[in-house]
Amino acid sequence: MTLTLRPIAHSEIGLVRKSNQDSGYVSTSMMLVADGMGGAAAGDFASAVAVRHLRRLADDPQTGSEALKSWKEAIFEVNGELGDMITTNPSLDGMGTTICGGVFDGDEMHIAHIGDSRCYVLAEGNLHRLTHDHSYVQSLVDDGKLHEDAAMNHPHRSLLLKVLNGQPEIKPDFFTTQLAAGDRVMFCSDGLCGLVDDSTICTAMSLSELTDAMITLVELAHAAGGSDNITIIIADVVEVKTLQSPGEPKADTGEHTIVFTPDPSLLAEQESLPLQGFATTGLLGAAADPKVISRIKAAITPGDQPTNNATDDIDEHETITLRERRRYSPSFKRRRWIPWLIAFLIVLGLTGAAWGLRTYVLNQYYISNENDVVAIYQGLPGDIAGIKTSWLYEATDIHLEDLPYSWRNRVVSVIPIKTGGLNQAYIAVHELQNKADQCVEARTTRPASAPIPSDGC
Repeated sequence: MTLTLRPIAHSEIGLVRKSNQDSGYVSTSMMLVADGMGGAAAGDFASAVAVRHLRRLADDPQTGSEALKSWKEAIFEVNGELGDMITTNPSLDGMGTTICGGVFDGDEMHIAHIGDSRCYVLAEGNLHRLTHDHSYVQSLVDDGKLHEDAAMNHPHRSLLLKVLNGQPEIKPDFFTTQLAAGDRVMFCSDGLCGLVDDSTICTAMSLSELTDAMITLVELAHAAGGSDNITIIIADVVEVKTLQSPGEPKADTGEHTIVFTPDPSLLAEQESLPLQGFATTGLLGAAADPKVISRIKAAITPGDQPTNNATDDIDEHETITLRERRRYSPSFKRRRWIPWLIAFLIVLGLTGAAWGLRTYVLNQYYISNENDVVAIYQGLPGDIAGIKTSWLYEATDIHLEDLPYSWRNRVVSVIPIKTGGLNQAYIAVHELQNKADQCVEARTTRPASAPIPSDGC
């Protein structure tokens, strides 16, 4: 039996944000969601660049290991492209994007994932979450320090440990899952899965009609506050009727799978929902926004942008008029304003410099100690002209005495976070936590008679 996807897709700003940082792409062989970050100036840019590059994989779907190889090559190409753009335009530093996408070859879905956008498969009434969030909160859940139910309300639930951001060290997940006729697949940004729990998502996805499922999922995200952009792509796996071949058993997706069962009582409440049209193919969100596309083209080929001739003519006319006016004005009248203009420009320059310095300081972070525990500080170490330029942002529960000597000394002498801001600071804390856990384990398992190693562990 030959299979294909029958998809619908939706991307929106949500109820709070002012622009859509999400991008997506949908076709009968590809489902792709990217959630951009880095503010309005760069989040949409990063997700759109990624999606517009990666959608090319849909043109020639590969099978098996070749499909995953194509994914890996394309993902690393996108990351390099983002890095080049940041190098050319430093104002883009800090931008990044999640990626969660799959290419379907008629039998298997080949999936690439980095960040906290998700892929789900509804099969035989059970919902399987196939991806594992690369987030700070998920690391707390994995370490047993936070219950899954509390993760959605954690103040740092949006902090990611892995994204595509142009940095050389990226570690996406690549895997394959087999699909069968009757399965339903969903890729979404955390504007849905970050606000609505999986058991509720399972119930909505179990509705018989794709449009009903989509409408319900969007309404659930809105009811939960709609605080983020919402991008959802849902597809039914259907048989291509003109071709018949024996079916294949479903493959076990192993550690990627978390199963949820729908609540029948909730299903009964959603029997008759209004139908509406949704996209079935093409680009979504920022990747389809003409303004974002124009910015991408400008970044790739600066200096080639079209000009507005009418505007040029108006500017030239105003310039000629101004020249004529100045020809017949007494010179002392112009000079009388010069000192005021100079004073104004000086004040404006000092104000701009102060604001720029303040913004720069607020975007800097470093790791040091606070009462013998590892802590994140916001700002710059030390002071400027006697003015303190940093303050405690968050103290962790990592004790200095639990770290190897070398890392203990590095924390005391300050570990600067050069790029990536707060996100990168949490990644550094996560790495320090791993080193502390390894050191404590080494101490507790070392025989009492054994000498203490040089690293103190």
